Amino acid sequence: MYFGNKTLPVSAFCQDQIKWASDASGQVMNVTGQERYGLLLPAVLLTMSCNLKFRGMKALLAMGGLLCLLASSAAAQTSSGQLTITMSVQSSITLIFQDNPSVGTTGFCPLTNAGTNNVGLDFGTAAFPGSFHTLACVNYQHIGTAVYQVSSAFDIVVSKSNSSSPNYRLAAQISTPPPANVTWLLNNVALTTAGFTTLDAADNYATPITKTLQVQVKNTVGAQPLLETITFLATAN
Repeated sequence: MYFGNKTLPVSAFCQDQIKWASDASGQVMNVTGQERYGLLLPAVLLTMSCNLKFRGMKALLAMGGLLCLLASSAAAQTSSGQLTITMSVQSSITLIFQDNPSVGTTGFCPLTNAGTNNVGLDFGTAAFPGSFHTLACVNYQHIGTAVYQVSSAFDIVVSKSNSSSPNYRLAAQISTPPPANVTWLLNNVALTTAGFTTLDAADNYATPITKTLQVQVKNTVGAQPLLETITFLATAN
């Protein structure tokens, strides 16, 4: 910028606010910021022009920043995440005891707590002479000349869940050794405490399987209660 016979850099003029003016004789003089009156009109006008230009630039910069901020805020904000699930499906089979549809007739005594896996069966009281027995639902008979048998039938139902097994094996075991000359049987298969005795090799699921519990007692066995717990074991094939 030219003012009088001095060349003034615009950047220095605006940053340092050093004002130059002509006096009446045409000389260029340096005027500081404190000398704001007198014959300094050209300098004042020049200073105002610079300030206006500088403030205008600040306004433009501020406007540009605002527009950028608005543009950034208008963009869609997204986020994503993943949830990994781990689980196992356990196959199972369940066994319950049910009353046979013929319950109440001879050979089909009712179970206590039927429909569960923990039931009871009462044979009443029996003796060899005269085919004596106290419960009409018990099937009583003599086997030979010295042994009598009492028996009653019930149903076993085994169901499966989450399994491709086609059928199951059924076994049973008594928990207490019986007195001498007393035998516990299921469908004519004698049970022992030595281990599980196989009753069936391939029974169908969800199908009632009728089993007849038999107790054979020789006529020499003394009077006593006969108590036994029988454990049934169903194993998927």
